[in-house]
Amino acid sequence: MCGVFGIVGHPQAKQFFPTVLASLQHRGHDAAGMAGFLTEGPVCIETVKGIGKVATVITKDALEKFKGTTFIGHTRYSTRNKAGSVREIHPHWAQSMRGKLAIVSNGDIINIEELKQHVASKEVKVYTSNDAEMIATLINIQIRRAGKKVFQAIKESMKQLKGGYAALVIMEDDNRIFAFRDPWGIRPLHVGEFVINGQKCVAFASETCAFDVIQRYNEARYPENKISYTHREVLPGEVVAADANALVESSLFQNPAADRIGCVFEGIYFSRPDSQQRGESFQVLRERMGMELFKESPIDADMVTSVPKGGIPSAVGFSKVSGLPYSISILEEPTTGGIRSFTTNSDERQALATMKYNILPDVVTGKRLIVIDDSIVRGTTTRLLVRNLFRAGAKEIHLRIPCPPYNYPCHYGIATRDPETLISHNRTVDEICREIGATTLAYLSLEGLYRAIAKQRTQFCDECLSGRSPLN
Repeated sequence: MCGVFGIVGHPQAKQFFPTVLASLQHRGHDAAGMAGFLTEGPVCIETVKGIGKVATVITKDALEKFKGTTFIGHTRYSTRNKAGSVREIHPHWAQSMRGKLAIVSNGDIINIEELKQHVASKEVKVYTSNDAEMIATLINIQIRRAGKKVFQAIKESMKQLKGGYAALVIMEDDNRIFAFRDPWGIRPLHVGEFVINGQKCVAFASETCAFDVIQRYNEARYPENKISYTHREVLPGEVVAADANALVESSLFQNPAADRIGCVFEGIYFSRPDSQQRGESFQVLRERMGMELFKESPIDADMVTSVPKGGIPSAVGFSKVSGLPYSISILEEPTTGGIRSFTTNSDERQALATMKYNILPDVVTGKRLIVIDDSIVRGTTTRLLVRNLFRAGAKEIHLRIPCPPYNYPCHYGIATRDPETLISHNRTVDEICREIGATTLAYLSLEGLYRAIAKQRTQFCDECLSGRSPLN
């Protein structure tokens, strides 16, 4: 669930690029990187990348070398490849006698081994197992060897790719950013068009919160000007190109999935609450999930509380319809830096879970608590949290989870490939409750989830919840 961001045509792009990219930091904190041009024209691409967060990698000094207004960037969450591998950090390259192609992507390609054999048969070498490098290599082969134009080269490459992906590409012999999304619509990608007193620019991002940051920057930087922006999803299977004059072109893959929205877990967990899905914020959507949760699993208790930050919106919704007071009793420890334990490896996850939350004993002592969290995946944090709430004096702990049990692996961009690591896999709700140590436990049903989302189930990938593959 990495974050990708790209922009072209904004005169201040270099100044605000790190800030906007950091707005997607929650999608991956293993590494960060960006690519841009060293000259005003698309002549030479260079990168800045490293292990760590955006603020420590993309510094003011590191940005000095870049010219122009065209940049792509990435926040990395590791799935199949090692988190600490410098070689795996985006952007990745494909190179030929005519120049470099740089790419950032989100998602996983499930036929990567087959594609390695394919490019080897073309006598082309790849240096990593990273999906982004493979995608770039396939595109480069189509352009340099098959003589395809870029749009067609990307679409021809998409015919060979199986999995979920959203990618941004820049090239040394072209002045455009190219953005494209898998034809099953699994991974998210959005395009925003900004107008500042008639001058336009274009941006691409995994989430719409990035566009809000740009808009706030525009309003602060150009307070006297008329400023506006519009945005939409990049369609499943769509290839979009934009240049520095904000000329946008689009071409659709030959077999796009009909009206697909994407991964249902974006709404449950991944995306920021202020990002939007089809014109509605995830905050509002998650509140409705909490409301549906109460309707399905009411319980008599003294108060509703939440596990920050993911459980807050659903706890608000649960409180609204139940009539029970909502109170903060669990605080996120600031020194952990807001890192999501879900996205860390097993050793880091245990350490982070131990340190991540602080309990307010004077709020919970003697209380029957309804504790709302966005999901339970492996259960590491939940076990510790329940234990610490009881130690702090809670009388009862009724866990309510506003999504169905996470039962199955994800193969399209989440590091949950081993089902044995999932606490819900092959266990009943009662068994999970006993293992966690809660008084009671209830999950929102799959039907309740889609009632809250208010969209058709066929529009989403929910393989992690249902075991149903979107590729079938």
